[in-house]
Amino acid sequence: MTWASTASVDDIAARIGSAHRVVCTTHARPDGDAIGSVLALVRGISAMGKEASGLLMGPVPPALEQLVGATEVRSIESTDEIGDIDCDLVIVVDTGAWSQVHLLEAWLRARTNQIIVIDHHASGDEDLSPVRLVDASAASATVLVLQLFEHMGLELGNGDESVAEALFAGLATDTGWFRQANADAAAFNAAARLLNCDVDKNRLYRLIEETARPERLALQACLLGSVEWIAAGRGALMRVTAEDFHQTGGRRDELTGLVNEPLVVGGVEFSVLMVEDKPGIVKVSMRSKPPRVRGGAFVDVREVTGYLGGGGHVHASGARIESDLPQARMRVLEALASAGVLDS
Repeated sequence: MTWASTASVDDIAARIGSAHRVVCTTHARPDGDAIGSVLALVRGISAMGKEASGLLMGPVPPALEQLVGATEVRSIESTDEIGDIDCDLVIVVDTGAWSQVHLLEAWLRARTNQIIVIDHHASGDEDLSPVRLVDASAASATVLVLQLFEHMGLELGNGDESVAEALFAGLATDTGWFRQANADAAAFNAAARLLNCDVDKNRLYRLIEETARPERLALQACLLGSVEWIAAGRGALMRVTAEDFHQTGGRRDELTGLVNEPLVVGGVEFSVLMVEDKPGIVKVSMRSKPPRVRGGAFVDVREVTGYLGGGGHVHASGARIESDLPQARMRVLEALASAGVLDS
């Protein structure tokens, strides 16, 4: 499967320019990059005098929901909530995989010729749309949206609830606030461009990262208490059960970022978190460190999750497994072995 651009920035700009009613959406359980991209697109396209709205497949983390403000965006959690949406263009951003837009799949399949995809992942489903702008080297999807808007000559606005704020939020969260390996020179250049638009990064950090409830710490204690050291101590395998959620009162969206916790250990190269999402469904998140030296070896978690039918980035990836936790654990170990991370 070849997941690559089939359209130029000019082509995408032309499609937006000729549209009248645009719907922007992204993957289920949206993260900061997904929400930031949707908000920026809706705000920017609305400023062109067009009808634009966002459609998110929830649940949406409360901290990120605060970014929406007055922007016309709604969240759905079932297909029954889609309703009758009148549009002549659909922009799917930050994903190109049917598995990540399952609630909207029937609605999207009926509109294939109206869809364009803007994505920075290395894999996707070609039949989701014949018109795609894909750049896996981009630190975030918001970087691509920024490039598109600058090409179109659109104003980024200033301060709170601006296009610039939404773009910065997506870039900052998808780079771990510029600490991860994908925070390259292009990412810092984009950040500088956006900060010049009076984006308050301190406000955003507090709004997004420092709003946890005590229940999040209780969930963190559960997953850290479950750590299983694998691959001779190079990896950490954790789990959160349905009972953990019940006992702590924690929510699934409060697990965001906790898969990274074992990476503070010097000898740990990768981390895996398995979560009982719903009966018979386990959500797997994987993270890995960049190499110690430039060009050195590292664990490509995208390759590992590929064996599980998932995908993502080389240092941050995930999958969805239809099984119980013990079976999911065995499948994760088999995937790690297949990728050469564990002895088979």
